[in-house]
Amino acid sequence: MEEAEKLYDVNEFWKFKLKVGLIRKAERVPRTRKLIKLEVDFKEETRTVIAGIGDQYSPEDLENKRMIFVTNLKPKKIAGIESQAMLVVAEDEETGKVYLISLPENIPIGVKVW
Repeated sequence: MEEAEKLYDVNEFWKFKLKVGLIRKAERVPRTRKLIKLEVDFKEETRTVIAGIGDQYSPEDLENKRMIFVTNLKPKKIAGIESQAMLVVAEDEETGKVYLISLPENIPIGVKVW
């Protein structure tokens, strides 16, 4: 029997700030299998983001793509690099396959997602 999905009040969702960011640069993190370091332009600032999708995507797959990021999480050091946001992706829980959620080029960077 499937475990019941936990439900949250919508006000919990509004705590998270999601924004469109443009990945200006992407590179593998040395001595890691899955980590890619992203330099993401949010219009008013550029942030470093570490994404654990390097086993399924190359840096070239990510550069110059507009994607959704959670921008108000506490920074976290990953492999010695401070990650200042989180990339939003879709994942097939049965296979572990990760899907990028790319956006049209006409969406301005830095805009709020809700």
